This record gives sequence, C-alpha cells and structure tokens, in this order.
Amino acid sequence: MTEDTPSLKKKLEGSKKFLQNADLKGADLEGADLQGAELGGADMRGANLKKIFLSEAKISKANLSEADLSNANLSGADLNKSNLGGANLQHAYIRRADLRGANLSGTNLIKANLRECALFKTWIKKADCSEANMQNIKGAQMQMQESVLKGTKLEGADLSGARLDGVNFEDAGLQTANLSSANLKGANFNRADLRGANLRYVVGLTREQIELAQIDKRTLLPSYLKIKWASETQFKIIDNKS
Repeated sequence: MTEDTPSLKKKLEGSKKFLQNADLKGADLEGADLQGAELGGADMRGANLKKIFLSEAKISKANLSEADLSNANLSGADLNKSNLGGANLQHAYIRRADLRGANLSGTNLIKANLRECALFKTWIKKADCSEANMQNIKGAQMQMQESVLKGTKLEGADLSGARLDGVNFEDAGLQTANLSSANLKGANFNRADLRGANLRYVVGLTREQIELAQIDKRTLLPSYLKIKWASETQFKIIDNKS
C-alpha cells in the first residue's frame, strides 16, 4: 500500500460497508475502528492490524496470513473459512467469533480469548495456544495436531472427533470437556485437569497419559481402560487393551 497511514485509516473507517475483496496487503491499520465492516474476501496478508477493532465484522474467506492481530478485537466476527495461517493473535479478543473451516495453523494465540467460538473443522495445527481462554468452544472435528495448549482453559469445550495427536495439554483445564472419539495419540496430559471429561471412544489414549492427569469418578474413559478407585483421589488403572 502506498497511501499514507492516517488517510488510509480514515478512508477505510468511512467505507466499512464497501470493503469486500479489498487489497490491504501489508497495510498499516493499527488501531483502526472497523467495527461491523464488510471485509469478505479481503487480502490483508502481512498487514499491521494491532489493536484493530473488528468486532462483528464480516471477514469470511479473507486472507489474513502472517498479519499482526495482537491485542485486536474480533469478538463476534465472521471469519468463516478465512486464512489466518502464521498470524499473530497474541492477547486478541475473539470471543464468540465464527471460525468454522478457518485456517489458524502456525498462529500465535498465546493468552487470546476464544471463549465460545465456533471452531467446527477449523485447522489449528502447530499453533501456540498457551494460556488462551478456549472455554466452551465448539471445536468438533478440529485439526489441532502438535499444537501447544499449556495452561489453556478448555472447560466445557466440545472437542469431539478432533485430531489432537501430539498436542501439549500440560496444566490445561479440561473439566467437563467432550473429547469423545478424538485422536489423542502422543498427547501430553501432564497435570491436565480431566475431571468430568468425556474420553469415551477416543483413539490412542494410554494408561500412562491418564496417570499424569487429574481425573475423578465423573471422568468417562474408553472401555479398554478400567479404573479401580481406592479413595476419592487414589486409583489404579487396569489396561485391557491387547
């Protein structure tokens, strides 16, 4: 973009409803107010979108790969099938956004707020979601292989049928989360809180993984892992898998 930053911001803020397929590649839009903007199909690759206000914006099928969205407000935004691969979303506020089918692989989501987001069939491979808030997300069939979720809040999350192989869940809160039919091969559950979680029909879960986690009598395990409780906190796992 050759237009100077102040005039570009002013122009875009006054044209919120007419930005579909806009070429904003590499643009400096730090702090711009684009609440409710129509940005479907826009090209914002590598743009500076720090602290941008995009709440309730329509950004479906847009390209935001490698963009800097740190501290951005994307709450309630429609990002369906958008490409955010490699983007910086650290500390971003994305609550209740629609990210179904979007690509967030390789993104920085450290301490981002994605609470209650729609993430059905979203790709978040090799992303860093450490200490993010992902409570009550709708993430069925997500592709999240080898991502880092250290200390991430995932209470009540729907991760049914998700690809979670190789994910680092160390110190994550997964109370009452639904992981039914998920692939958990090689996932790290060191000190993860799985109290009340649904782990029925999962693939790749081992007794060693469970022994590193915190569970209770409400935790639903796959049929090949039987629990013999000695007390409210002490248990022995009987592995019947051949």
